Amino acid sequence: MDMEQLWFVALVAIGGAVGSVLRYVISVTLAPYGDISWGTFAVNFIGSFLICFIFFKYGDMSETTRILLFMGFFGAFTTLSSITLEFVNLFSEGQIFNAFLVFLLNTVVCIAAGFIGRAVALL
Repeated sequence: MDMEQLWFVALVAIGGAVGSVLRYVISVTLAPYGDISWGTFAVNFIGSFLICFIFFKYGDMSETTRILLFMGFFGAFTTLSSITLEFVNLFSEGQIFNAFLVFLLNTVVCIAAGFIGRAVALL
């Protein structure tokens, strides 16, 4: 691994540290309501909006910035793996409605946030 690659690894680590800490803060701030983790939804919604907004508004950013933000920060901030776990857990417990609610909120709504982020960026 050359020095440039090591630098990129460091950028991913730095961005990931910030993203994961922010994810934690948001998750514990938004207490679960019933069986739904609103912290997970909030992180995915915010992340979906911001990643698309930044990409479409500032698409000409440097490779360094892209790696720091998209691979580091957003890679750690968003929580698709948590969605999977929540869905499987709720479904396994027979909470079919809540499982699909988690799925719909964290996929359909967050994809819509991405389109909205793109639209706002291109205004």
